[in-house]
Amino acid sequence: MEKFLEWLYVSLSIGATFLFGALDKLIIFLIILSIVDFGLGLRKAYRGKSDKTPNGGLSSKAAAEGLEKKGNMFMVLIVANVCDQMFNTAGMIRTATLWFYITTEGISIIENAALLGVKVPKVLVDILEVKNRLADEGKANENE
Repeated sequence: MEKFLEWLYVSLSIGATFLFGALDKLIIFLIILSIVDFGLGLRKAYRGKSDKTPNGGLSSKAAAEGLEKKGNMFMVLIVANVCDQMFNTAGMIRTATLWFYITTEGISIIENAALLGVKVPKVLVDILEVKNRLADEGKANENE
């Protein structure tokens, strides 16, 4: 049984490394940010401040959608890593994708924290305002 568990662990490790690349600081950072963001989203809903439900409260559907979004994010990361392997770009595509999602998760954490009453440094609030303005402009362009 012990040999089987060792074999299983090694097989899963090799598979994960092939799919996601090395277990480096960037991917660990993204995993941590994803967990924190999901936790803050749950906390926000618990306090009745969620924008995902009509009453602002907890919803298993909204939580499942949040987890699905995170899962999709990691699937895109798999594609980026495989593209790196196919095009021999030395991790450039994977790294850019990781930084994109790290930034996205970081902004989401700041938004959730601010809605929960946590003081957020002005520079981060300014970044959020720019992001929101750009998102609104993108929505306006879609409607044209």
